[in-house]
Amino acid sequence: MIFEEMLREEKLEGRLEATKENILELLEDLGEIPDGLRDKIAGLEELEDLKVLHKIAASAHSLYAFEEEAEKYLQSKAEKE
Repeated sequence: MIFEEMLREEKLEGRLEATKENILELLEDLGEIPDGLRDKIAGLEELEDLKVLHKIAASAHSLYAFEEEAEKYLQSKAEKE
C-alpha cells in the first residue's frame, strides 16, 4: 500500500514538472520570460491549475496577455476557496 502511494506521488510529481515545462516552452516562443513569472509557475502544485495555464499559454499572443489571463484565473479560483 505504501509503495503504491509512493508511485502515485512520483507520477503526479512527474506530470506537474512536465506540465510546467510545457507552459514555459510555449511562453518562450513569445519572448524572454521574466523571473517572477517563472517563479510563479514553478510554485504551483495543483495539476488542474497548470492544465488551465497551459491552455492559456497555448492561445496567448504575448507574455503580457498570458500574465493577465493567468492572474484572472488564479484570482477567481482563490476567491472561490
